[in-house]
Amino acid sequence: MTKPLRGVLLLACVISATQLVLAADKPADEAGVRDAENRWSEAFMGGDAATLDALLDAEYISTGSNGKARGKGEIIRLAVDYAKAHPGQHASPLAPSSTIRVIGNAGVVQHRNGADTSVDVFYFRDGGWHAWYSQHTRLEN
Repeated sequence: MTKPLRGVLLLACVISATQLVLAADKPADEAGVRDAENRWSEAFMGGDAATLDALLDAEYISTGSNGKARGKGEIIRLAVDYAKAHPGQHASPLAPSSTIRVIGNAGVVQHRNGADTSVDVFYFRDGGWHAWYSQHTRLEN
């Protein structure tokens, strides 16, 4: 093995070990869920497909108030299209009226604003929160 190749492999090992240590330092708590929600909103508004891909579980489903279920790929495409149509727009932080409940490695976020309510379900794995399911419901007046 050549010296340059050994150096590259050593650097790769150090980076991987650092990532594992950093991931282990992140607790599975309410602040982490709030951070994931805020990063998710900002990624959607900005069309950041890489961040959405990392935050959303491979089997993620969002069921809209119309009953239509959308998978991860469709949500990412919608985000990219939204960002193109609304360049420079940013998300607001998670509203104080939203509630977050963490039970073990699961987190549930409940949002409510005037005409509708929604729930996001997360799980904590490999040092981070991942969205698994969302349900949106229109409220009757």
